[in-house]
Amino acid sequence: MFRDPWYLAALAAACAAAAALHAWAARRRRRVTAALGRPETIARLLPPETARRRRFKAGLQLAGLALVFAALAGPQWGVELVETRADARQVFIAVDVSASMSAEDVAPSRMEKAKRQLAVLLDSLAGDRVGVIAFAGSAAVLCPVTGDIDAAKQILAGLGPASIPEPGTAIGSALRLAVDALQRYSGGRAVVLLSDGEDHHTDPLGAAAQAASAGVRVYAVGIGTPEGAPLPLKAKDGGALTGYKKDSKGQTVMSRLGEGALAEIAQRTGGAYWRASPADEEIAEIARRIGALERGPGTSGSSARYRNRFLLPLALGLIVLAAEPLVPLRGGLLLLLLLLPRPAAAAGREADLREGNRLYEKRRYRESPERYARARAENDARPEFNSGDALYRLEDFEAAARKFQGLAEDGRQSRGARAAAYYNLGNTLVRGRDFRAAVTAYRNAVLLAPQDEDARHNLAVALRLLRQPPPPRKQCRKPDPDRKPQDDRPQPKSGQPPPPAPRPQDQVSREEAERIMRSVAEKEKTGAAKAVPRPASSRPPRPRGGEDW
Repeated sequence: MFRDPWYLAALAAACAAAAALHAWAARRRRRVTAALGRPETIARLLPPETARRRRFKAGLQLAGLALVFAALAGPQWGVELVETRADARQVFIAVDVSASMSAEDVAPSRMEKAKRQLAVLLDSLAGDRVGVIAFAGSAAVLCPVTGDIDAAKQILAGLGPASIPEPGTAIGSALRLAVDALQRYSGGRAVVLLSDGEDHHTDPLGAAAQAASAGVRVYAVGIGTPEGAPLPLKAKDGGALTGYKKDSKGQTVMSRLGEGALAEIAQRTGGAYWRASPADEEIAEIARRIGALERGPGTSGSSARYRNRFLLPLALGLIVLAAEPLVPLRGGLLLLLLLLPRPAAAAGREADLREGNRLYEKRRYRESPERYARARAENDARPEFNSGDALYRLEDFEAAARKFQGLAEDGRQSRGARAAAYYNLGNTLVRGRDFRAAVTAYRNAVLLAPQDEDARHNLAVALRLLRQPPPPRKQCRKPDPDRKPQDDRPQPKSGQPPPPAPRPQDQVSREEAERIMRSVAEKEKTGAAKAVPRPASSRPPRPRGGEDW
């Protein structure tokens, strides 16, 4: 496959012109020879190999020309994933998942109504970056802003009261969490808030003021009716109605829509408030208003494209053209290989590295370390690093840790390579349940690369696991490095460590991780151990003001 195949047509014309030029030169030589004397006499004076070598030199010239034109045509094979960048708006969807959302004053229920509306809204936000926050008595980011609308839909489809078990309606916490996450982006930013109640505990109006100062608009939708409805209690197995929720006095709880705070929040941020309608007309209006916001630069996702391979024919063509003048018309033929550089060993190592990466991508982890061992070279961290990744996949954590430990402590490596090695060492040690050593590894990664937010987050998670180790019989959600092998492709760049691994599959929020980091800093300053707060998702539910809905 060629990117510009019309160069191949030009190649045919160029080769025909070059062949014609050589034929014309041959005729001129014959005429000159005939003018000098009898052809038989002239032939005895010239070495017999001169004509063959002249034809050989002409063949080298034509081959070099053909290879150069083939490189211009842009040969492509193999597929690579590349990031696609496009301007986009940043939107967080904050959904109330408290028990009161099970009320059925809107069909089929408030929760299902909200999910149906959001599915329609997400289809209208294609091309923008969308995140999901669920809140009840506390708030948590279930999906950071992403251009993958289908992923956000899957998150929304699974929402329910079990998403946030703590009772209550923490609108203020949800807004602050969304504003903190959106402040790192430029361009238009908005929060779509869906809830059925008022919040008098987390200062939602103060959070609205914070959103307004950050330039974040809130578009609120009230789910429910002012008359309200009782909260149904259903069996876990078949979903049959078993009764209605009672308060502490034995009275049936009536959950009513509280619109005052929602309307005030929207007004203070320059947004708007709607009560959910049967035809979902407000969703189209929300999409229109978000579409009028300014777009900001961002990464919209990844796409597959063919890899350009023009360097191979171009290099061969230049070598052939450079070798042609070295072929004499008479005398001994020069050994061109003695005059050309011989990077055979280096080329062999690169070939072994690429072969190891190919085996790794095919999940043949037992075979790839052998190729990486052949590709070892001084001051080249890639073979050892990728070998450690393969051993990690094989769950040989001790061997993987030795690989990453050696790279991390090698002073000849760059700071980036050592930071990446410490990061993966921490991931490996967590899988081996050596949380104390993992904390040390993550701390070293942060010291070498302070801008690496993933290393800071994983350090906070490792500290929590060190203080509260999970039971051995239960499977613990651990950091997953999933670093891709290094090769000569655009990602990661050749000779540099792979990008940071995804965050651990853990529900610790960014705000919680920052609190843990500050606690660790204070402990190192004063020498006194301080309690590390538990994440919001691990606190036992506590009713506020006697209400648990």
